Order: sequence, then C-alpha cells, then structure tokens
Amino acid sequence: MPATASASPGPADFAAIVTATSGELEELTELLSDTIHEHLAELDDDMRVMTADSVRANLASIVTMLRERRAPTEAVAPEAALAYVREYVQRGLELNLLHRAYRVAQAALSRLVLDRVRATTENPDRLVETFGVFNDFLFAWVEEIERQLLDVYLREREQWVRSAAAIRAAEVRALLDGARADVPGISRRLGYELEREHVAFVVWTDEEPAGDGHAALRDMERLAAGVSDALGAHALLTVPLGRHLGCWVGLQDEPDCERLAGVPCPPQLRYALGTRAAGVEGFCLSHREAMLARSVARRARGRGAATTFSAVALDVLATHDADEALRFVERELGPLAADDDAARRMSATLRVFLDEGSSYVRAARRLGVHENTVAYRVHRAEELLGHPTTERQLELRVALRLARLLPRPRPAA
Repeated sequence: MPATASASPGPADFAAIVTATSGELEELTELLSDTIHEHLAELDDDMRVMTADSVRANLASIVTMLRERRAPTEAVAPEAALAYVREYVQRGLELNLLHRAYRVAQAALSRLVLDRVRATTENPDRLVETFGVFNDFLFAWVEEIERQLLDVYLREREQWVRSAAAIRAAEVRALLDGARADVPGISRRLGYELEREHVAFVVWTDEEPAGDGHAALRDMERLAAGVSDALGAHALLTVPLGRHLGCWVGLQDEPDCERLAGVPCPPQLRYALGTRAAGVEGFCLSHREAMLARSVARRARGRGAATTFSAVALDVLATHDADEALRFVERELGPLAADDDAARRMSATLRVFLDEGSSYVRAARRLGVHENTVAYRVHRAEELLGHPTTERQLELRVALRLARLLPRPRPAA
C-alpha cells in the first residue's frame, strides 16, 4: 500500500528518495552508465569503467547532500569525476560531450526519482511539489559540478596540447583511425620507423591512479621498456592513449614471448601483446590485436601479468558477441554454468580432465587430489550436463573456456 503523504514537502519525502537511492547505488550506477554510453556513440567500451566510477561517486555525493539537507551550491566534484574529465582531455574528446553525458544522466535520474515518488505519494499536488524540489536540487547540483569540471578541463587541455605526448598521440590516433598519412614524415616526427616489422602491446592498470596519474604513467613506461628489452627490440614507441599506454617495438624476428616471464611487473600493472606484422597496416593490426587481448585479460579471473593475442585468439573470436557467447555457455553447460563454488569446482576439474586426454590419473596429479575425487566430480558433471563428456566435446571444451570469461547467473536465493 502506498505511503500517505504528509501535509508539506520536507525531510520525509527526501528520506524516501535517499533511502531508495542508497540501497540501489550499484544498480543505478550500472543503469546510468549504460544510458550514457547508449546515447553517446563517441564513448568506446574502454571508457565504461571510468564512466561508472564517475557516476557512482556523483550519486554518492547527491545522496549525502540530500541526507544532510545541504544546498547544491555546496557541491564539490568527486575525485572520480575529475579523473573522468582528465580522461576526456587525454582522449581528445570535446567538452560538449562531457556536458551531454551529465545531461543524459540527469534526465535518466530524474525519471527514476519521479517513478519512485509516484509509487510512494498518493497526493498529486504533493507529488508535483516534491518532485519539483528534487528536480531543482539536481539541476543546481549539476550546474555547480559542471562549473568546476569546466575549469579542470580547460587547465588540463592547455597542458596536454602543449606536451609532446599530445603530438605523438594525435599522430598515432590518426594512423589507428585509418587516415591517409605521410609515412616518412610521421616516422620522423615520432622518432620511430613505420615501414618495419612491429609488435604492438598495451600496458594498463585497473586501479584508479593516485593524484594526477603521472606516477602511474612512469611505472607503465618502465614496464614497457622492460618488455621491449625482453623481446630484443631495436626501437620502442610509447604513447599515452587514455587509461592505457600504447607501445610498439621494431623486431626483425618473431618475438620470444617466453622471455617475458623474467620482466619485473608491478602488481597493479598488466600488459597484452599483438602479433608481429609489417608496415603501417601491421602497426594498426598488431595494436588492434593487443587491445582485443586486453579485453579478454580484463574479463578473465586469475590471468597473469602478460596476455598474448595468439594465446587468446579463440576467446576473442568467441566473445565478440558477449550475449550470444553467454547463451552458448548456458545451453552447453546448463547447471554447470552457475556461479557457485560447487559448479566452479566441477567445471575446473572437467577442464583439466579433458585437457589431460580424459585421464583420471593425470588430472588428479595436476589438480593435487585423489583420482577418485576427479572421477566423482566428472560423473557428477555428466549428470548435470545430461550426457557423457565424450559427446559434444568440442562444444563442451569451448563452453568451459568461455565460462571463465563471462559473467554467469548467480544461484537463486
């Protein structure tokens, strides 16, 4: 039964909004982030993490200020929102795109709150007045935050445009976007010969950089130099491209990726490599492969510091359509696709069992358990699959591999 409205709008109305928003912060963050990316085609998937970080921090600010009944003019842009602005600058995104992102999120949040107020307020006059007060607050809050972000954007952009890194990044982005180029001229300006054999790799961190991010960039560049040395490269080009460092090395021979195991890598950093390719087309292709390998590495649980495209090419192909890949996993694995300890344990055992040629003894040795334990888990998995592991084995092996990369349904509460 809907709650009965009190005589005048005030703390009781906002308490309901604050309580609802506080309890649904992650859901709202995901919804608003998705809405922003649906409306702004200029934002690629690589921006989604930072969009979500900014949205989450902004929602927390709004909830806190509503709870404390503070004026929207007292708003202070959260650090995640400032980092989001810096990302726009480093990616060469225009300021009006940032304004659109905030306006899209503002409109979506207003609609959600209106629905919430409608569900809890019987009196139509009270509904209009309460929602009007909230909407006025939200509009003023966004205006104040945008004013602060404008100053940060202009200051950061001025520094960025003046830097040599910006010049290199602009040249490289034009190449990656397929622009026709004066190859000898760009090679001279980059200090890196484009008409050669390349291997591209990208270095990144999934952690939020502290401060202005310069320390994190220095760590990335040191790691890039270590990777270059391990590969026996004749030249190294590094270019900051948003949250990751784009890197290219010139090689005469196929890279020996086993030597990468000896490269010291800070725990917060990871890197992904493309394959060796020639010329400007190879420069772009190897980078595209490195970025695809990175997307797989970010999905995978427990993957090491380095990921090579050649090792995950099947994963890249199979997860190109993530929704269809997830449906494939669910169809092939059935209950084994569940995200619980028992299903994960059986799936892991089944993967090793198949990798070891369906040998209980070798699988047990590799897993460090008794072979009877392996046999029990495999037989139980077959019961859940509804068929023996000798049937549809190719589909089963691919589904088990993809299950580690894709979000799986949670068990029913």
